[in-house]
Amino acid sequence: MKLLKLALVLVFSLINIQPALANKNVTPINLNTANAEQLDSLKGVGESKSTAIVQYRQQHGNFKNIEQIVLVPGIGEKIYLDNKDRIYVD
Repeated sequence: MKLLKLALVLVFSLINIQPALANKNVTPINLNTANAEQLDSLKGVGESKSTAIVQYRQQHGNFKNIEQIVLVPGIGEKIYLDNKDRIYVD
């Protein structure tokens, strides 16, 4: 019985680690040069939001910092927090 419990703990531990390991191979996205297709790969960002990011950049100029992404209509703090390690500005 103890062996079964130990095995279950190990399995569930690996399940929680897997998403973190998967994110290490993700290419960072430059908010100032990415096209809508590239932005579409961000978590919580689909076609309409990626297009909104590109349109916002065209109307207001380059982003000065990654936090400015929340100024884009439809992009909230959750999307920013989910992607802050995947985006940058240059």
